Amino acid sequence: MNNQPISTEAAYAFGTAKLSFDKIFLNFIKRLETIGSAWPFFARAYYRLFYKKMLQSEIKASGIKPGMQVMHVGCGPLPMTAMGLAGFGARVTAVDQDAGTLGWAGRALEKSGTKDRVSLVAGCGTNLDFTGFDAVWLSLHVRPMGPVLNRVMEHVSPGSRIVFRDPRDYLCSYYPGADNFSDKCGCKSLRVKQMLGKKSVVLIKEMPAEKNTQELEKRT
Repeated sequence: MNNQPISTEAAYAFGTAKLSFDKIFLNFIKRLETIGSAWPFFARAYYRLFYKKMLQSEIKASGIKPGMQVMHVGCGPLPMTAMGLAGFGARVTAVDQDAGTLGWAGRALEKSGTKDRVSLVAGCGTNLDFTGFDAVWLSLHVRPMGPVLNRVMEHVSPGSRIVFRDPRDYLCSYYPGADNFSDKCGCKSLRVKQMLGKKSVVLIKEMPAEKNTQELEKRT
């Protein structure tokens, strides 16, 4: 196999292609979710057929309980994760950068009967304060994923959970897999198999080794 290094021009062209695909695919998803937000029947059917079981598996693996504080970053115009978590009993903060998207999300929450249990916030994951949240769900389309994850890990307390949805098939060429972030120092990693070859990854922040030693010394 020829392992010659890729030229700067080729690397730039590939990066540009990835960005173009990213925008096209994201716009396509937003259009579908906007339709779902406007037509509750479509949203309910999609949730029951494809989404409900996946979210239930993530909730079980993460071990969150009703009443916990949960944030979903990248909620989109049809915030099914936020609605599902609210229906489970969590207190949810749903975040998106697009104010117009949040308008549609508010309508969807109202139609689903979960609006009083979900707070909508406009913001970017690189600037959010994740302090006090028991769990954070990060959508596949969150960008830039690495810096957002670093900020989450910096702010949340030990025991907090971070949940990803893994890309599959051709999307793996454009979206970083959750496994790329699952070996973060100080995290326990759980992998959850989903239908149609999908996978979720749950990271659980652990107490730093030095603090853990101090806690053990206090108890003895």
